[in-house]
Amino acid sequence: MEASRTNLLNFLREPKQLILPDSQSPYDCSDGMRAKFWDNIVRLSTDESATEYYLGLFLILEKGLFCTYEIPKLILIDGHQRLVTLHLLLAALAKVAGDGNNGSVEFSQKYIYDNYFTNNFLNKEEDSDELYYKLVLSSTDNKIYRRLVEGNDHLPLPSQHPMVMTFRFFEKAITESGISVADIYKGIGKITVVDISTDRCYENPQFIYDTLMESKLTLEQAKLLLKWLSGLLSVSCIPESKPVER
Repeated sequence: MEASRTNLLNFLREPKQLILPDSQSPYDCSDGMRAKFWDNIVRLSTDESATEYYLGLFLILEKGLFCTYEIPKLILIDGHQRLVTLHLLLAALAKVAGDGNNGSVEFSQKYIYDNYFTNNFLNKEEDSDELYYKLVLSSTDNKIYRRLVEGNDHLPLPSQHPMVMTFRFFEKAITESGISVADIYKGIGKITVVDISTDRCYENPQFIYDTLMESKLTLEQAKLLLKWLSGLLSVSCIPESKPVER
């Protein structure tokens, strides 16, 4: 088991594919959670003294420790709700940014799509989309997710689906905020996460995860447990701020 604290955008840029098992719960995000998340993005985007925001941890199972086309296929055991919310924020930011209208290719719709949603050095048609997308959700959510991140939200979508509601919320919030796309992107760049990777040959992360969820730990207890795990891993990666709820 290895743990590292990393910048979220750097984590998303790396070539890989995170796969969400069908056994995981579908995406869900309440109005309050969307508003709270957006408030943090506004603070990071406008307050120069805000240098970092800890989003939480991602528990990842390395799928047999093998790579295809140098792309590791990894199973995301925990953290998918936070990750999908961040992807939807980036998708909304990409739509508002458009292509070539912001003076920087880094804030364009194409840049965000190529770097954060896809392993863009693959040919989608020749290599199939099996490895093309960096995030593969459960079968009930995946089609809607791809339509949103590909900028095809003009096509028919279930308006009350949590992913569609989250995307529309962020799109409206960005447009009405008066904050530039560049500043919002800079704010997102201050987000950090803890990546805990396990090897299925030596650990059983799903069992560990299920046991922790059944134990119904409080946030403070979870924080103490994470610090203990961090000590075992010889990594000082858990910040002092209160962890974010799943």
